[in-house]
Amino acid sequence: MDKVLLDSLKEFAYILDKNNVEYMFVGGVAVAFYATERPSSNMPKGIDYDVDIWYSATISNFTKLSKAIIEFNPELKEDIKKFIFTPTKAFLRFSIKNIQFEFLPELSAFTYKDFSKCFQDRSLYDLDGIPFSFIAKEGLILNKQTTARPKDKLDITNLNKNSYKGFSR
Repeated sequence: MDKVLLDSLKEFAYILDKNNVEYMFVGGVAVAFYATERPSSNMPKGIDYDVDIWYSATISNFTKLSKAIIEFNPELKEDIKKFIFTPTKAFLRFSIKNIQFEFLPELSAFTYKDFSKCFQDRSLYDLDGIPFSFIAKEGLILNKQTTARPKDKLDITNLNKNSYKGFSR
């Protein structure tokens, strides 16, 4: 995994943990954790990576997430303050360096009400003393099956044939 991306993920995972945010990495980062890396596609100019994070869409967790985002990127303080929280519509996106972060209240296969169950089944990973939280491999596959984009079909194939957990191969 690219050093800039991995360092940014470590920094943000540390801040999320410090703020007790309930979250899970999903999408390409989770695929890279369980199977193989793949490049992000269809990204805006200047963005090389897309990081998808599913979070518990409760008011208390959103407050923690907001605090963590501001700590990670203080320039977003005013934008976050203007945000009106609605569990099913609380989608956030920001870019820092060449990375686009997307915070999802729901996934294709799961509603915000499914988060607690999926969170219990998640995979935890320690990288240099920093805890990472990932959607369970089975949940990731199920979510990719519901989207059925060509890249998701390839991800499913890779997820089914690999049983690795971690970023360094």
